[in-house]
Amino acid sequence: MTDKSVSTTSTGGKLTPADTRTTPDGKPYPGFPLFVHQSGRWAKKIRQKLVYFGKVSGGWESALAKYQAEAPHWHAGRRPPENPDGMTVSRLCDHFYAAKEQRRAAGEITVRTLAEYLATCELLVSAFDGNRMVDDLAANDFAKLREQLAKRVGPVRLVNEITRVRGVFRFGYENNLIEKPMRYGTEFARPSKKVLRLHRAEKGAKLFTASEIKTLADAAGVQMQAMILLAINAGLGNGDVSALNHSHLDLSAGTLDFPRPKTGVARRAILWPATVTALKAASKARPTPTDAADIDAAFITKYGRRWATGSQSTAVGLQFSKLLKAQGIDRDGASFYAIRHTFRTIADGSGDQRAIDRIMGHESGHISTAYIERIDDTRLHAVAAHVHAWLYGAPMALAKVKVGAK
Repeated sequence: MTDKSVSTTSTGGKLTPADTRTTPDGKPYPGFPLFVHQSGRWAKKIRQKLVYFGKVSGGWESALAKYQAEAPHWHAGRRPPENPDGMTVSRLCDHFYAAKEQRRAAGEITVRTLAEYLATCELLVSAFDGNRMVDDLAANDFAKLREQLAKRVGPVRLVNEITRVRGVFRFGYENNLIEKPMRYGTEFARPSKKVLRLHRAEKGAKLFTASEIKTLADAAGVQMQAMILLAINAGLGNGDVSALNHSHLDLSAGTLDFPRPKTGVARRAILWPATVTALKAASKARPTPTDAADIDAAFITKYGRRWATGSQSTAVGLQFSKLLKAQGIDRDGASFYAIRHTFRTIADGSGDQRAIDRIMGHESGHISTAYIERIDDTRLHAVAAHVHAWLYGAPMALAKVKVGAK
């Protein structure tokens, strides 16, 4: 079946467009039915779903041929029959990423997680050759992949990469795309707990002193200062401050209600007067968002976007790294996320594990926690006051606390 919008002639069995002009949007000629997706693949939206037809680098001709062969099936609401000769690495990755993209559209995973999945798919296609059959992969292939990864990343990152790689092939088996579970061999193993512990000891503790946090907050710009105070006051991380909206804050009451973007677990915290003041200043100085979807965002960069890139690094971490270097605190273990570690470590001295879990958005996993419907604000206030006293060496100004709140 040939798409009616495409004018082609047959030359030696190869599709050749009658009009070979290249359009500004990257299409090889006007009327080309596919568009260039941000992932570097040809795509088309069919029945409200994105369908991919190969990498742009592979040529538009093969993508067009694939589209023409599969379009009747997709438009009819069914998957086209798979290659009878087997599933290729590239096609498996296409299926996997498309499924994750649907989850992102439904709000079930974050932009950053989706970007990590894309990076894993690109890794597999590059390491194994996208046209290679999945059932042709053997233990030595995965051993070589692990060896390559271990040279480039640390043990913690290696754990995550191996987990995501295994997830791609597990997805294929569970969705009947490949006939049997993948056998990785003994060498495609995650680093042991001992290796992770030694690595953590070598990198240094992810902790700041009270003096360092005050120095960093005083030297930071208006938005970064508010972020730092949120991190040490309420245990927020990079992704948290990037996703934070004004609707999550009640500055008149001095409270934060903000489910963790990563897990959706409920989280509530009492904000210090200094944090409230910093948030008001940040809101007043906030640039106008360029995207209407970010109109409620608490923090906006000078470019008019949220403080997140969608990759494994965020603008928060990059900007904080510059601040660390400027203040001479650039050492192993020092990062924006280390402030969350510092909050948790200091807050532990308050002795109220349940209240700390509610502030950080943690679930203990113990069955008894399923019966806890709320944590009184008096307990959350006590944790906030304990960390405040550690940081400033002075009691926290008493706010009006509603006993029995969320």
